[in-house]
Amino acid sequence: MRMRQLSPSLGVEVLDFTLPTSWSESDGAELRKMFREHQLLLFRDPNVTSRQQVALIEALGLVPDVWKDGQQHGLLSNTRPEAPNFGKHNPYLYHSDLTWAPQPIAAISLYGLVLPDVPAPTDFANGIAAARALPSSVRKQIEGCEGLFLIDFDGGDTRYSDETASADAPRARRPVLYPEPISGETSLIIDQLFMDKIVGWERAASEEIREIAHDHLYAAHNVYRHHWKVGDLVVWNNLSLQHGRPQMPTDQERTHRRVSGSHAEGHVNWEASTHDG
Repeated sequence: MRMRQLSPSLGVEVLDFTLPTSWSESDGAELRKMFREHQLLLFRDPNVTSRQQVALIEALGLVPDVWKDGQQHGLLSNTRPEAPNFGKHNPYLYHSDLTWAPQPIAAISLYGLVLPDVPAPTDFANGIAAARALPSSVRKQIEGCEGLFLIDFDGGDTRYSDETASADAPRARRPVLYPEPISGETSLIIDQLFMDKIVGWERAASEEIREIAHDHLYAAHNVYRHHWKVGDLVVWNNLSLQHGRPQMPTDQERTHRRVSGSHAEGHVNWEASTHDG
């Protein structure tokens, strides 16, 4: 597979390659190597089927997640009533999906079906590069520390807080320097949306570390903005990268087909409370 670098920080475009419905052992091994090293892969093909998209997730060694209708694929759309994000045009803060759940999603793929004629991009920030760039003094401070991740409402443009969340809001604790299994690297997962604070720290100290983390995560050189075209298929490592988006146009359709994958059993009846990209 030939490839072209998408940005200095992350991602490659795979060139002159048609996605199969069944991957050979050699192509699958090459795919996994590229994904491990580059975190995000872009394929351009106006005729990708749902089966090809599911097979890509399977070739990465993951179990495709299942939507409420029992399918391994579903639509994200601001205009189609069957989509879980129907009618939503708001921006999304940077995050990784389901860090507040017992098992986060491992990889996400989106395929561009219908796009507006004005920019409607997705932004990606490299958590592995940010972890490497942390000052040694900061890294020592947070080594072994856990963050509290939670979700409590259908939003995406406002950070969630344990102080205001309901008692039954889903919560999970996980290392802020996360041992990401696909890449084999450590990823900084202090995000803008789901992480409330470092567990056991005073709020002021936690906020100080958050600010330093965000300076590294969202620096211009550490971010790739993908400007979608119809026929783009982007698959990314959910826990080595964070993703977000700006405000979407309210008067035009933006529809993607989504297939995600998890380690082990995957997610059954997947319907996350953030439906974005």
